[in-house]
Amino acid sequence: MKVNSQNNLTPKKKILDATLKLICTNGIHHTTCRKIAAMANVNLAAINYYFGSKDTVINEALKSFTNTLMNSFNYLDDLSVEPEERIRNFLRSYADYTLEYPDVFRNFIEQVLHESAASFEYIEFMKQSGLHKLKMSVRAATRTQVTEPELTMKIFQMYSSLEFPVLVGNKMKILAQFDYYDQDSRYKYLDLVLKSLLNT
Repeated sequence: MKVNSQNNLTPKKKILDATLKLICTNGIHHTTCRKIAAMANVNLAAINYYFGSKDTVINEALKSFTNTLMNSFNYLDDLSVEPEERIRNFLRSYADYTLEYPDVFRNFIEQVLHESAASFEYIEFMKQSGLHKLKMSVRAATRTQVTEPELTMKIFQMYSSLEFPVLVGNKMKILAQFDYYDQDSRYKYLDLVLKSLLNT
C-alpha cells in the first residue's frame, strides 16, 4: 500500500486527505472545517481559500477518492505487461486503495446503489471505458471464447469479491480467521479471485 509523506503534500491535498480520514472516523455529518484544518495541520483560512465551504471540500474529497479508484484502471492499459499481470496489478491497486479509506468506500457503494450525483462520474466511467478495459484484458488473458453475458457476470463476481471484505470490515477476521487488512493475505486472496476470473 502506498504511504504518502504529509511533508510532500500540497495544502490542498493535505486538506482532501484529512477530510477522507475524518469521514472514515466521524462520518460526513460530524466532519467540520475546524477538525479538517486541525488534522491537515493548516489554517482554517486555507480551507476557505481552496474550497470555500464544508460541502465543497467534502464533495471534492469524495471526488478525489473516486478518481483514484478510476486510476486503478490505468494498469489495464499497460500493454508492455502480460494481460494476467495487468489484471493482478489492477486488483491490488483497487483493493489497497479501498482499505486506505474503508468507510468512505462503504459510503461510495451506498451512493452507487442509490445512483446519487456523487457516484455519477464513476458509473459513467464504467459504462464508457472501465468495463470495456476489464473485458478486453480478461479476453486477452484467457484467449478463449466466452460469451458476452458470461464475461460480464464473471467481472461482477470479481467486483463482489473486491467489495465484500471491505463492507464486512474486521468481521472477516472474526468469522473466517482471514485478515484482509494484511497485505500478504489480501494478495493471496486476490490471486484466487484472479484465477477464478480467468478460469473459463
